[in-house]
Amino acid sequence: MVMLALATATYTYVVKIVVDKATALEQGQSALEAAKGYGLAILPILIGIPLISGLSNYGQRILANSIALNSVADMQKQMLAASHNTDYASFSREPTGNRISKFVHDVGVISHALIRVISNLVRDLLTVIFTIIAMLWQNWMLSLAMVIFALAIWPIIAISQRMRGSAKDVQEHVGVITSELKESFDGTRMIKTYGLEARENERLGKSFDERIRLFLKLVTDQARVDPILEVLGGLVIAAIVIFGVYQVSSGLATPGSIGAVLTGIMILSPKLRALGTLNNVIQEGLSSLTRIFDVIDEKPSITDAARAVPLEDIQGHVKLDNVRFLYEDGTEALKGVSLEAKPGELIALVGESGGGKSTIINLLPRLYDVSAGSVTIDDVDIRKTTLESLRKNIALVSQDVTLFNDTVAANIGFGDLTASREDIENAARAAAAHDFITALPDGFDTVIGEDGDTLSGGQKQRIAIARAILRDAPILLLDEATSALDAESEAKVQQALERLSNGRTLIVIAHRLATVQKADRIYVLQEGQVVETGTHKSLARKRGGIYARLKDLQMG
Repeated sequence: MVMLALATATYTYVVKIVVDKATALEQGQSALEAAKGYGLAILPILIGIPLISGLSNYGQRILANSIALNSVADMQKQMLAASHNTDYASFSREPTGNRISKFVHDVGVISHALIRVISNLVRDLLTVIFTIIAMLWQNWMLSLAMVIFALAIWPIIAISQRMRGSAKDVQEHVGVITSELKESFDGTRMIKTYGLEARENERLGKSFDERIRLFLKLVTDQARVDPILEVLGGLVIAAIVIFGVYQVSSGLATPGSIGAVLTGIMILSPKLRALGTLNNVIQEGLSSLTRIFDVIDEKPSITDAARAVPLEDIQGHVKLDNVRFLYEDGTEALKGVSLEAKPGELIALVGESGGGKSTIINLLPRLYDVSAGSVTIDDVDIRKTTLESLRKNIALVSQDVTLFNDTVAANIGFGDLTASREDIENAARAAAAHDFITALPDGFDTVIGEDGDTLSGGQKQRIAIARAILRDAPILLLDEATSALDAESEAKVQQALERLSNGRTLIVIAHRLATVQKADRIYVLQEGQVVETGTHKSLARKRGGIYARLKDLQMG
């Protein structure tokens, strides 16, 4: 950049030589005399300056982009790590589309801003400094006309303050659009079935129109900078021409020095304009940077305690003692819940939606922390254990299956990254998934598409169960894990789970009571409290009981 700036500033000196020699020739010098001295030196200068300038520009552009792109990649990696480390509650609270927008749109804005700052700020500022020095050296009195440009400082600062807010509004609305698009695309099946295409087009069309309005507001602020600098540049040139004619006529300067100063102004004008508009880019970048560091700097509240101990060789004795839990909005999900699951037992949680069953499941791997009471494993409070060891000893199969756009084998293998192919296939057999997997085009090597879209709901569920079986954890949590299975597959999976439960603790959420008839103990929850406890037979015989009513509704 220094070499490029020096080469650019040197053009003022070249113009001075050319003009002065041309003037001397007009005064009666022969062509041979004009070629002597500085005239012979002009040819290598004219060839050398563009060569140095071109090579320097090539090198600085590649390096500037490399620095900016690597910096942005580091930000994205830090954002990703922070997103995975943040509390589950915080992650769930923010719309997914808005967070994705920060990874894509805001990072793109910062990448552009960094490249402009590195290239324009440093390169153009160096060019301005060296050019001003060259101009002052050749005609310092005439060069003082440049102070007119200083008049642009105050309006540019005022415009910048407005732009920062406008840029933030644009970026936040991009997050809104991303969320709305994701929501709309995820609901394509329902939208088509209910004939809501026109309604969705209108709803999202309003968001696109709002983005136009916000963006035009930002562009309007940005557009004010160029005219200010253009007008001031014209005033500077006018002042130089008028005062320059006076200097030449008075014998105070040569025509070459006037040409050099004018050349300097021509060099400075686009550079100063670029520096002026660079402020627009910086304001947008700072706005995006704030949103990005909101992600990077977010500190999780659920962390390892100061003297946390790892859970080792656990038996799987789970106990909730008078547990209360409140969400951030003040909603009390659990109101003094106590329950116990001993090693080798199958414990079922049943009840109407909103009773607190899923909250209990979320508390065990510390996706949330209790508001009061305690959750213990083998009589150790889980808040005093390391998160890594706690979650290593727990496997979860949720009603909402998470699958990745990878092979079937890889999706099962996420349960244990060290597992062999044979282990993966054995887990698939145990989950009644082996037969349908081998019938796929490439068997276990079949890529199943985004979120497993090429599979049926029951097939997805069985792959998720195979993943949990492969994990071989002493505590297995099933949140409506068999809800999408047909009767035959469910019976096979239930048999597999019975074999798996030997020496392990199973805690199952089930709405279909047929799946929990063999549970060692059933807890019936209602409005965050345990209202009934017992086996299927004992609860079914309890006249007027909640479980008995649910059993009559489902089984007759």
